[in-house]
Amino acid sequence: MRLVIDGFGKFLGKEGNLIVVKEKGKTAKKTNPSELTQVIITGKASISTDASDLQLKKSVDVVFVDRHGEIAGRLSHPFVGMAKTRREQYLAYNDRRSVVLSKEFALAKLRNQMAILANLAKARKESNRKVAEEIMSERGKIVETIGSLKEVEGDRIDEVREEILGIEGKASNHYWNALRLVFPPEYKFEGRKGLDEKHSRYAQDMINAMLNYGYAILHSECIRAVELAGLDSYAGFLHSDRSGRTSLALDLMEEFRQQIVDKAVIKLISYRQIKPNECEMRNFVCMLGDSARKTLLKEVLERFENRTQYTGRNLTYSAIIQSQARKIAGFLRRESKYKSFWRRW
Repeated sequence: MRLVIDGFGKFLGKEGNLIVVKEKGKTAKKTNPSELTQVIITGKASISTDASDLQLKKSVDVVFVDRHGEIAGRLSHPFVGMAKTRREQYLAYNDRRSVVLSKEFALAKLRNQMAILANLAKARKESNRKVAEEIMSERGKIVETIGSLKEVEGDRIDEVREEILGIEGKASNHYWNALRLVFPPEYKFEGRKGLDEKHSRYAQDMINAMLNYGYAILHSECIRAVELAGLDSYAGFLHSDRSGRTSLALDLMEEFRQQIVDKAVIKLISYRQIKPNECEMRNFVCMLGDSARKTLLKEVLERFENRTQYTGRNLTYSAIIQSQARKIAGFLRRESKYKSFWRRW
C-alpha cells in the first residue's frame, strides 16, 4: 500500500507503532507501517524523525516529489542483495550484456508505443477514420525502426549507445506525432519537449507537465524495485552515467512509461477529467494546480495496482516492475536470459 501526503500543513508523525497523518493538528489517518511499501510526499508537508525511523526500520520508502515533477529526495532502507550481483553489474558494462539489456529496454518501449497507438486507432476507426489512418501510419514507421534496432550489434554499450538512442528517438517522434492527433488543441501539446527542443524538463504545456509528474512517480517505483533486487540504481546501461542520475532505474522505466503513465494521461485528457485551466506558468514553466496533480497522482497509483497477465500469472504492475528488476539481476549473474516487458494490443 502507498500513502500519499499531498497539501500544505500536513504532518507525518508516529503514535506507538503506527504512522499518523495530521492536518491542522487533527488526526486524519493512522496506518500500520507493515502494510506500507511507500510514502509519497508532495506539496508542503513535514515529517518527524520518529516517523522516519519507524518507516526505515519497516523498509518503507519515503519519496519527496516537487511541483516540477521531479524526485527531490528519498529516505530508503539500507541496500540489500549479494555483493556478487553488483560486481557482475559493474563488469557487464564492458561486455555484451550491456548491449543485450539496452536493446531490450529500447525494444520494449517501442513495442509498447505501438500497442498504445493501435488501441487509439481502433477506438477511432468508426468515428474518425482519417485520424485512425494517420495514427496507424505513424505506428508503421515505428515498426520500421524496430527492424533497425534488432540489427544493432556491439561488444559493449559505449560502442552502440548513440545508435540505439538515435533509433529510439526517431520512433518516439512518430509516437508523439500520433498523440498530437489525439489530444484536444486547447491543451496546446506540440510534442514531447520542455523549455528547449532537446529536453523534456521545464514543461511549457499541461500535458508535458502531467507526463513529467507521472514519470517521477514511476521513477521512484523503479528505483525501489532495482534496489530491492540488490542492484546499484546509479549504474545503468542505456542511460549513461551522470552525477546523481539513477541510470538503471531509468533504464527499467522504459518498459513501463506507456502502460502506466501515458495511458493515465491519455485517459484524463480524453475525458476532460483535467481541464486546460488547471495549470499556470511560473518562471516560464507550466505547473499543475493542486487539483490536477491530485487527480493525476491517484490515476497513476491506481495503475500500479492494475492487474495483467504476465508469465502465466495475474499480477499487479507494481509486482511486474519488481519481477523485471530481479530478472535483470539474474541475467547479470548469468543465471538466465532477459526478456523485457511489453504488451500486445
